[in-house]
Amino acid sequence: MESSKAYLRKLYLSKRKNLSEGEFDQINHALLQHFKQIDFTNIKVLHLFLSIVEKHEPDTSLLIAFLKREYPHIKIAVPQSNFSSLTLMHFLMDDELELAKNDWNIPEPVKGNLVSPEEIDMVLVPLLAVDKKGYRVGYGKGFYDRFLIECRSDVKTIGLSQFEPIAAILDYNEFDIPLDECITPTQLIHF
Repeated sequence: MESSKAYLRKLYLSKRKNLSEGEFDQINHALLQHFKQIDFTNIKVLHLFLSIVEKHEPDTSLLIAFLKREYPHIKIAVPQSNFSSLTLMHFLMDDELELAKNDWNIPEPVKGNLVSPEEIDMVLVPLLAVDKKGYRVGYGKGFYDRFLIECRSDVKTIGLSQFEPIAAILDYNEFDIPLDECITPTQLIHF
């Protein structure tokens, strides 16, 4: 299937919404199993999003628990969205971090220790759909495209997809940054 971002966004939001609780749980555990295959060598700071679980976003709390248990030396950073500038700020998940849900029901930092994009070694990127070249469809605001430009050129980008890749996204552009890898329920894909 090849399609435009707008069509894919609508289609995959609907697919996500229509997942049963059993399917959602099964997908999250499959994503975790493939997440465990990632090479975390030389990763000091890993950035991931905090899920809106009621919207059936991939449950990153499972990944956080795994990292804290198996890789306690890795610092975890989480985003705070600025909807007026469409940019992200990044806070360490440590004892200083305070979270609250924003107006869009996204759990976000309200207080904590900032980390700069240049310090981040790996980013888990949210998405609705991904194609076989690593281009993704997000919610359409460009938060992560702006953020990834601020990161070092060697930052590792890994998507979390609840569905398998499609053939191609027709309308990606020069501002879209392809992922290095993507985790799906059936595999860890290297692009």
